[in-house]
Amino acid sequence: MQEIRKQLKTGVIFMAIGQYSGVISNLVVNMILSRILSPTDYGVLNIVLVFLPFFQMISELGIGPAIIQNRDLDENDLSSLFKLLTIVSLLIGIIFGFFGFILSWFYDNSIYIPIAWLLSINIIFSIMAVVPTSILTKNQQFKAMNLASLLNYVLGSFLGVISAFYGFGVYSLIINSTIPVVLNFLCYLRLSKFHFVSGYKKSSFLKVRHFSSNQFGFGLVNYFSRNLDNILVGKFFGAEALGNYGKSYQMLTYPNTILTNIITPVIQPILARHQDNVPLIRNVYSKVLRLLLLIGVPLSFFLCINASPLIIFLFGNQWNSAIAPFRFLSIVVWTQIVGATNGSIFQARDKTKYLFRTGICSTVLIVSGIFFGIFLGNISKLAMVLSIVFFINFLFSFWMLSRFALNTNLWFVIKILIKPFLLSILPTAASLAWIIFGINPSSNFFQLVINTFIFGIVFLIETWRTGDIKFVMNFIKKE
Repeated sequence: MQEIRKQLKTGVIFMAIGQYSGVISNLVVNMILSRILSPTDYGVLNIVLVFLPFFQMISELGIGPAIIQNRDLDENDLSSLFKLLTIVSLLIGIIFGFFGFILSWFYDNSIYIPIAWLLSINIIFSIMAVVPTSILTKNQQFKAMNLASLLNYVLGSFLGVISAFYGFGVYSLIINSTIPVVLNFLCYLRLSKFHFVSGYKKSSFLKVRHFSSNQFGFGLVNYFSRNLDNILVGKFFGAEALGNYGKSYQMLTYPNTILTNIITPVIQPILARHQDNVPLIRNVYSKVLRLLLLIGVPLSFFLCINASPLIIFLFGNQWNSAIAPFRFLSIVVWTQIVGATNGSIFQARDKTKYLFRTGICSTVLIVSGIFFGIFLGNISKLAMVLSIVFFINFLFSFWMLSRFALNTNLWFVIKILIKPFLLSILPTAASLAWIIFGINPSSNFFQLVINTFIFGIVFLIETWRTGDIKFVMNFIKKE
């Protein structure tokens, strides 16, 4: 147990360095580009980016997590899988390029044709990087991965901002996203010390087929549940509405990046070595959940009450229409934070069959909510419906995880959740008090500073009073 905690902390530290630096860089770049480009520019690109993960997922075939989980793969197997993914990625990249013609017809805008061909480069290199990335993750080389990724992202962001200043418009966003993908592939290939072996073994895919098929099935159904709203918003409400909706949703990805994206990549490669030791996995995961909820729940309250000053201060007045959907979605951001860890536990327990089943049921639930929200007629009502659906989906998915992967029941999660909610009430009330009593802030920045100070101080006092601050410090401190 002590060794696992040490491995988790080491992995999390280096993931945090990369992720936190990436978040800061991304936020700065986003603030700059959001003031240069319009919601329509973002909306146009978002329509294509909605489909990008689908084609990437088809190309990957669920092989990445399968490589991490499987301990019987040799150099010949890895080389064969790399060759398979390279051929598939080239084929899917070409298909995606031609898919731009369909998007051009569906959305009645010819700009999607060159955008699709340019983003096909993204697909090809991201899928070719699956095997080297999985090798590095399996060997827990998180430091090298994240430092390389950070440097590549900074370079891509710099070139993206420069191109935006020179009037490249939506194409500057493509430069910003594609250059890091290409550079990451080259860096990961070298860092992983991947060896090409002549020939191709058909049996290599058979070794990972069972795990990867369930993983692929989950990814497929999860894709539609997470992206159908963007597809329909772009079709029925237009590119500008999609730009605002996408901006509000993008704000919710930052907490995931800050919290779960530094933990979930570490969980599977470490706990996979103990996949049959359910009590140990349950014990470790309970501590991870407690940490994420202690941060995620109060963060959700804070984002909700500060939706307006956050959006306007960060991105400018032209994004005013993103405030209402962001407020609704932010109140359940904690469900997205803890929900993102589900897959890693299912994978570590080699229970991707139940991960797939969970994904199917979650997709039905979320897609139903999306159609109902679209029917209501605007992005704010859609966000309100989705916030309710996300909470229901949280209960269902953790019931599945508790029962089929952790051999317990939903109370395992609920009892961890109660205290963070109670701890968030007083800081929220304190932050709202000065506004409720008629004190009008002079600026969005001033309101953010005061609210952050009040919320943070009161929350720290509460966690110190209950002893939870000691738990957090013990979790993150070095042994």
